[in-house]
Amino acid sequence: MPVLRKYKDKENHFALTSISGKVVTFHLTSEGLNRLKEAKIVPDQPFPRALLLDLYRSGEAFTGSKSSGMKGPADEILQLEFDFTNDSEPESMFPSCSLCSATDDLHLVEIKNRDHRASILCPQCRFERSAFVDSSLPLPLVSRGILRRFLAMKEITEVDDTATGYKKLLDAEFENKWKEAMVPRPVQKSLWDLDGQKKLF
Repeated sequence: MPVLRKYKDKENHFALTSISGKVVTFHLTSEGLNRLKEAKIVPDQPFPRALLLDLYRSGEAFTGSKSSGMKGPADEILQLEFDFTNDSEPESMFPSCSLCSATDDLHLVEIKNRDHRASILCPQCRFERSAFVDSSLPLPLVSRGILRRFLAMKEITEVDDTATGYKKLLDAEFENKWKEAMVPRPVQKSLWDLDGQKKLF
């Protein structure tokens, strides 16, 4: 499970988790940190991977990149010991590059080569295959509806394992929200219950 950590001598926080056997750092925006605080998550406490995924998809948690100007807290990582073997949530629920398993700046891409398919690639893999990449969308912006329209507009029928996994994740989130909406809620009794009282008119 991810672990919330605080930078040394800084007010900023970050989250560490394991993806594809690697420890990955996610920087948190102030909004992302506030959402974790509202969920009663404190530093050094593991928290559900689904929460980190939700922050990632909303742009409130992000991996380091050249454009962000932030570097991974290597000194903090070296001083920590983690036991990710007890993680009850599979690593596969978090998206990664289909070629190298990187998590930085992922895009949903349309690849036109010997085949025509959708995939998820990191910046390096997009650059190396730029001759075959026709369309590219930042993954956090890809909703269930946008993914469906993307595949339909581009007439893509083949979707690789990473894009399929992300589609299943979006479908599961959608189904869970509808299940929550369909749960019967208690109906509050009227404050103006006049049963047993005399009518005024």
